[in-house]
Amino acid sequence: MKKNVIFSTLIILATAALFMLRITHMPAHIAISFVGLALLIIFSVLTRKSWKLPSIEILCRICYFIALATGIVLMNVNGVAALSGVHKVSAVQFAVLFVFLFIHKLVAKKK
Repeated sequence: MKKNVIFSTLIILATAALFMLRITHMPAHIAISFVGLALLIIFSVLTRKSWKLPSIEILCRICYFIALATGIVLMNVNGVAALSGVHKVSAVQFAVLFVFLFIHKLVAKKK
């Protein structure tokens, strides 16, 4: 449970920093997104056996990868509103699902 709390907290902080694009600006946004990716991969490998809701865990990671992929495409293509919308929606879905899973794990551990 300790690694869940540590990695989840770091990922939530990285996600919060990603949502503050106006403060961090694009170079830091890109760096934070790859740090978040590394954290998410390490977290997934370490905690895969303890997933309580595997379908939501997988969906959460898919949302992050969609946000990352659309962000990479957006760096090279400007002015595509639909792609920007997909990027933002998948980022919000990731954040909501990840916080939900974190709270679910905390509540399940207390029982």
